[in-house]
Amino acid sequence: MSANQASLVLLCYRQKPSASAASLLQQHTTLKVSDTAGPVNLVDVHSPAGNQCSVQFDHTQYFSHLPQHVELGSTLLAASQLQSTQTLLQDNTAVTPDNTVCIAYKQVGGKGRGGNKWDSPAGCLMFSLFKRVSITGANIPFVQYIATLAIVQAVQQLAKDRLQGHSININIKWPNDVYSKNLKIGGILCHSTYQSMEFQVVIGVGLNLDNSEPTTCVNDLLRQRHEELQLQVDVQTISREVTLLEDGNKEVALTIKGLTEYGYLLAVDIQGTAFALHPDGNRYCQLSCKCSTPWEVMVKLNAHFQCSLDFFQGLIRHKLSS
Repeated sequence: MSANQASLVLLCYRQKPSASAASLLQQHTTLKVSDTAGPVNLVDVHSPAGNQCSVQFDHTQYFSHLPQHVELGSTLLAASQLQSTQTLLQDNTAVTPDNTVCIAYKQVGGKGRGGNKWDSPAGCLMFSLFKRVSITGANIPFVQYIATLAIVQAVQQLAKDRLQGHSININIKWPNDVYSKNLKIGGILCHSTYQSMEFQVVIGVGLNLDNSEPTTCVNDLLRQRHEELQLQVDVQTISREVTLLEDGNKEVALTIKGLTEYGYLLAVDIQGTAFALHPDGNRYCQLSCKCSTPWEVMVKLNAHFQCSLDFFQGLIRHKLSS
């Protein structure tokens, strides 16, 4: 990437710029940023120069998903690479239109809590939002809380769209980190200044979408959850009647229903009593090969569904508490 590309920001909007965006374009061709060696060049996306520039972000698709009545994000600053979207907006609040979002494909000097810096490669969602709010100082911390909740809800909505209504395991490590179990996948950071009877708030968001290292990412969580749900679907299709041989060749009729929460076969008898089927230490079932896990039993059942597989040997049933 050339130095000129790295220091170029496209100003994007729906069809025509707002009055404040138009004013910004008329009065400024560069933006001063404290953590960058030189000024950042500002280019109107619909200008001749803008038509010749390319950043790795599809602003057309972005605006196609932004409802017409929504003002948040109605002005967009897009760059292929920045030191920090947070710093760019913080250093230019006096001229930046309200509700502006700044997004970068790569970020090499991202901001964290306590002055920490974060290198954010391709595959991360990195953006900052500039918003003017008229609230009391006592309520300003809630802006960060709301932003963090909004990010988690947005990810869960994505999961529901992709997984037919199912969610994934993500949560908030209060007040501003996004985790899956004990692995961090994102964080939110807010900075505010007070001027002219209102707060000028810059909300920075970093979310790992597609980098499996160093922890995990949203796409990995979606893939893992999809596989889990697919396994559940496969189990549900293998509900079948079997006969368990117990001591003295006593036959017990059971119906396999799936797996218990601990991974054992789940079965019910004719009275509806639920049992977990545990191995006796020798073999799980009467198949052409030994099975090392309960899930292999289900896979083998599925593979041999057309076979007359009616007797299970080497399984011991344990009644489940209701």
